[in-house]
Amino acid sequence: MKKLWSFFASIYLTVVLAVLICTVAAWGSLISMANPRFSMALDQSVLLPLLFSAGTRYLGLTIWIWVLIILTAAFGLNAFVCTADKVYSVVKAKKPWQALFPHIVHIGFLVALLGHLAGSAWGFRSYDNMLLKGETKPVPNTKGLYVRLDDFEIRSGTDGGLDYLKTTVTLLDSEKKEIRQGPIEINGPLIYKGIAFYHVDQGSAPKGLVLDIDGVTGNAAFSSGFEGPGGKSFRFAGIYPDFGLDSGGKPATLSPEFVNPHAEVVSSDGAAAYLPLKEPGSSVSLAGARITLVDYITEEFVVLTINKDPGISLIIIGSSILVIGMVL
Repeated sequence: MKKLWSFFASIYLTVVLAVLICTVAAWGSLISMANPRFSMALDQSVLLPLLFSAGTRYLGLTIWIWVLIILTAAFGLNAFVCTADKVYSVVKAKKPWQALFPHIVHIGFLVALLGHLAGSAWGFRSYDNMLLKGETKPVPNTKGLYVRLDDFEIRSGTDGGLDYLKTTVTLLDSEKKEIRQGPIEINGPLIYKGIAFYHVDQGSAPKGLVLDIDGVTGNAAFSSGFEGPGGKSFRFAGIYPDFGLDSGGKPATLSPEFVNPHAEVVSSDGAAAYLPLKEPGSSVSLAGARITLVDYITEEFVVLTINKDPGISLIIIGSSILVIGMVL
């Protein structure tokens, strides 16, 4: 046992492990660049469960990760034994307390490393969570927690890049009571009980049309019916992104791309017409009325990535301890 302790307390082991970790990381970066889709799938999953479920199917692409995990575990054990050994020596020899400062850095590193281990073993990662302004949706994989989009503000710089971002969201419990409100900023997610909310994208989605029906202009939402003059009523029955006719002559969408969008409009007597949506000014005749597209009604939305990392608190605490140790 004493020989094993001396082995892991060796500074030479530290140097060897550091060189090996850098070498394996460089090897892994080349594999990642050569296989970007696989690397993206790894990045979008909790690491250890994915590796165990994959087994040996992708061993040629994942063996470097397994080697890196083993080396990092050995490096962490080396840091722990070395730190414990040195702290014991300082205390036993009654050296000035300043002699403990370098080991504060090691303790911070170990705490952060435990945080990364927890984040690689548990939690979840959820992508493409679209929220309309004012909309409330349940947080994925988290019972009794909801998120609402309150507002967002974005400014671009002179070079066209993102210069300023502030997305305000509110978290609510199962009774829809507000429990936390805060901003999401560039490189600054909102974090609540290990769940991190990141702003990924934004835009505007159509929710209705401004229509002219026989000279009377009004708003028509896709989700509800609308009326024209003379008590005529209509509703939207569907949207065809790429409108066309199938082999039977029935209306169909030829592709998911919005290259020739049409809206199916149905009158109260069941008659249907297909209104082109590509540009304002298009029109159709239905139930004795002329329906003309005047404009679009849009609603702002953001896309969030929601991750739960149970080790995030340890990472923050460990990083803070490490910085304090370096300053001291």
